[in-house]
Amino acid sequence: MKNEVLELGLFDFKDPVGKDFSTRCEPFMDWVDAASREGYFQFLRHHVDTPREMTEVVGWGGQAYSGINLASQDYLGLARHPEVVRASADATLEKGTHSSGSETLGGGFGEAKRLERIVADFTDHPHVVLFPTGWSAGYGAIRALVRPHDVVLMDALAHNCLQHGAQASTPNVATFSHNDMDSLESRLRRARNERPDAAILVVTESLFSMDSDHPDFERMIRLCDDHGAALMVDVAHDLGVLGPGGRGVLHETGLLDRVPFLVGSFSKTFASIGGFFAARHRGPTLYARGFSGSYTFSNYLVPSQVAAVTAAFEIVASDEGRQLRRRALENAAVLRDALAEQGVPALGRVSSLVLPVIGPEPIARVAYRHCLEHGLILNNIEFPACRRGEARFRMQVTPLHTTDQMRSAARIVRKSLDHARASLGSGSGPAAAGVSAIDTHIPA
Repeated sequence: MKNEVLELGLFDFKDPVGKDFSTRCEPFMDWVDAASREGYFQFLRHHVDTPREMTEVVGWGGQAYSGINLASQDYLGLARHPEVVRASADATLEKGTHSSGSETLGGGFGEAKRLERIVADFTDHPHVVLFPTGWSAGYGAIRALVRPHDVVLMDALAHNCLQHGAQASTPNVATFSHNDMDSLESRLRRARNERPDAAILVVTESLFSMDSDHPDFERMIRLCDDHGAALMVDVAHDLGVLGPGGRGVLHETGLLDRVPFLVGSFSKTFASIGGFFAARHRGPTLYARGFSGSYTFSNYLVPSQVAAVTAAFEIVASDEGRQLRRRALENAAVLRDALAEQGVPALGRVSSLVLPVIGPEPIARVAYRHCLEHGLILNNIEFPACRRGEARFRMQVTPLHTTDQMRSAARIVRKSLDHARASLGSGSGPAAAGVSAIDTHIPA
């Protein structure tokens, strides 16, 4: 079973066959159990306590590890900020734990309407709908707008929720090569020629979480204009952290007002869960309220969520927020430089996400376990979240980490990669992937 533990992955069990639902799940169950016993199963790990810069986790197989925590989505370290925690606790004490239903059936409340206005002002998109999760926002925004006769053209690495929203809305879904504007242009030309009267939605992200890169938005917007298409951008991973005032890559490029639709999540920077769909015109947000499914038939955000996100936005917009952003990006730059010195350069630009490519999946799994055993808690990312043979470590940096922790993390990654390659007798590694650091600029 050892070879299967290292060589098979989740996607290999995606389409079971057989009449009995339980029986056909057994091969997957056996693989999960074996991988868990060996410490190679990188999912379903849990924290013993609230995640901090140092943490203790327990793997699905029961193994306990402790060390530097680079595996929590808390990009500005606001999840334990006293003002955020106090706002959430006060809202629970004053308003209770429930929103009484979907907003469609009266589950909304005044503080949530204030949060809608805050998001609208921050994103410069005046019409906003709040969703209970970021996934439901991405899915629901596309589901609300697109009909079976329409076309969706999507970056090949776009988030799962965007893919599912498109697939649930129309059979006319095509992907273009990641951040490849020539590929997009070809897809747009073909779609418009074949369906001259259809609406075309182009979907991408402002910062891709598996590559820490972003599209050439100037050309993308021009191509959309030329072919009568609308652009939807997922801003989950850069909003609050990158760009002037933390308003994201689109604001950084000066093109925010050229994008009709945004979707985003509160679970990365804004210390809670939830998401939003923001539009420059009112009609699409009415459709989101009436026809998205994930909004119409989901319970509304609860008071503690709304209060935490509101407090987080206020900090992001303050001088403290500016300092937190700068410190987070300085830490990321230190980690990237230290990894490069160790011969394991990270992808993309400086952001809260530091992503060294490790290579083939077996090497990544052995190195992942070695990292956990030697004091570094991180995530191992594999296909289909990234390309086959290009597994990578996803390391999520906050302003609360120290420079010494960043340098120590880089050394552990290098030692773990050496251990994995020696254990498996493989000469392959990150150099084979052609990875290089392409942008070390730290925005003000």
